[in-house]
Amino acid sequence: MKIRVIATALALSGALALTGCSASTPDLKPTETATASASATPKPTKDPVLLPNGSAKDNLYYFTSIIEKTLAADPAADSYAVAQAVGAAGFDPATVQFTFSRTAAGLAADTSEVAVQFGGQCVIGQFGPVAPKVISRVLPVLATGGCLLGTEVQSLG
Repeated sequence: MKIRVIATALALSGALALTGCSASTPDLKPTETATASASATPKPTKDPVLLPNGSAKDNLYYFTSIIEKTLAADPAADSYAVAQAVGAAGFDPATVQFTFSRTAAGLAADTSEVAVQFGGQCVIGQFGPVAPKVISRVLPVLATGGCLLGTEVQSLG
């Protein structure tokens, strides 16, 4: 009985000591966590628009949003449909390139690419069954004058 009382007293004093330590630790304040998450970069509230006088980088978000909206409206949309949407969204259809959504064996491609020249650079988007989201970037125009490489690259123009 005496050992049980001593063990209980030790456990209780240990718990109180730990409680006192955690309450006095300044870096565990719950308000700091809420403040840090509230200061994250907010997403734009307006739909993006084409900036004709902007750079390729300025229009990257708009380009990506066109692909995302096309795929949201029709998750089975192929790369040709996405390329048409990019051309219809104000980018020059003559410079829109895309890869096939199907392999030569008729299987669905892991990813497809759509690209457009804008402001002397290439805006390229990649999407497909193995891509968790649309991946887009701005890269230089290739020496061949296009944005995509390969024998299977198609063009709207």
